[in-house]
Amino acid sequence: MPKEKAFTFGTCRYEHTSPKRERLSAKTKVLNVILTFGEALKLDLAVDECVRKLNKYKMSGTEGKHAVLNLAIHLGSKRIAVNKGKLKRKQTIRPDTA
Repeated sequence: MPKEKAFTFGTCRYEHTSPKRERLSAKTKVLNVILTFGEALKLDLAVDECVRKLNKYKMSGTEGKHAVLNLAIHLGSKRIAVNKGKLKRKQTIRPDTA
């Protein structure tokens, strides 16, 4: 049986961010990440695979309640990686208030 990927569900490359990386600060409220259509398809597939994996967990159990999708944006290499993770013990997910 072939081995499964151990860390990511996939990666893609982004073209640029707005504001530019050099202009990011603690006051930056929004980071726009610009992808080509082909790279967006790769990201979509990676997110979909991770969500399908997370959906297999029993949501009433501890593992299911703490399972999360982690979107890692590597600013230095212009890559985005999708992997699963888990919430810390006392952390809770709140609905977006924006």
